[in-house]
Amino acid sequence: MEAVPGPVKGPLAAFTEIPIVDIAGLFSADAAARRDCGHAIGAACRDVGFFYAVGHGVDEALRGEVFAAARRFFDLPTQEKMAVAMAKSRNFRGYLPLDGEVTDPLVGADPKEGFDIARELPWDDPDVIAAKPLLGPNQWPSRPRGFRDVLTRYYDSLTGLGRALSRGFALALDLDEDFFAQSMRRPTAILRLLRYPARDESKIMRDADGDPLGCGAHSDYGYLTILAQDAVGGLQVQNRAGGWVDARPVAGAYVCNIGEMMAQWTNDRFAATKHRVLSAPGRERFSIPFFFHPDYDTVLDCLPSCHSPSEPPRYAPTTSGRYLLKRLSESYV
Repeated sequence: MEAVPGPVKGPLAAFTEIPIVDIAGLFSADAAARRDCGHAIGAACRDVGFFYAVGHGVDEALRGEVFAAARRFFDLPTQEKMAVAMAKSRNFRGYLPLDGEVTDPLVGADPKEGFDIARELPWDDPDVIAAKPLLGPNQWPSRPRGFRDVLTRYYDSLTGLGRALSRGFALALDLDEDFFAQSMRRPTAILRLLRYPARDESKIMRDADGDPLGCGAHSDYGYLTILAQDAVGGLQVQNRAGGWVDARPVAGAYVCNIGEMMAQWTNDRFAATKHRVLSAPGRERFSIPFFFHPDYDTVLDCLPSCHSPSEPPRYAPTTSGRYLLKRLSESYV
């Protein structure tokens, strides 16, 4: 297999569009098709840090059900949503009220509300008994009807997609195809529903350049983000020249991006790229990110194909759980 190049420093670093990758090859019985797909994913992760995934096999009707469930939940009275507030969970699960998260400290709290779930573990699970942070049961609202069922089915479906993409990452990095997937048996993945309320011009948050923001500029802190957007759009990705590139909604596609955890694991071969959400006056926006992370105790040490005598490891080893807990603790108001 060809050697894997390091971080991009040439013209491709100033990308002007986000690549679309048909990942159907990852599900093929043909090893060559899987390898070619992995290389396409790897190129996108090195050059851009973002790509649209099509051919993913996730049921479009199920995704529609989740958006509908999100709308019904956020339409509930604030008092009812606060009954399952994230502040009541030691595992960062539940309802995140407006202005409850800071993604860019220079701008301030984001004008959005959210709801998070993760892998459902009962109180008698060995990891829960051992009091490992982030692990345990979710908080579920009593309404809307069917909310728990549809989110759980979608969570399981996106977990499968995350494992498939992980095989692509391994092939791109000249590793055994199951290198990452074997650390995703009980992933510390987070499914988040987000609503950006419609606001009038005078109440929109703006950055130093006057751009209207729904979410401040940041890079994700995890392993992989798989995002479902509505048709409103607003997501922008920053290229290496400092320009902003629109990640316009593509029907049926997921927007996938690398987070800081994966960037460290790959010694920055894969890029954790900054992005933000612009706010349009008077327009409500929904999005559903799935933050896919390895099992809690997975050791994040520089991958064997990502360092050499001339390019030593840049980051100290840590674990997925320790890294994730630190970053979550820093993010919420």
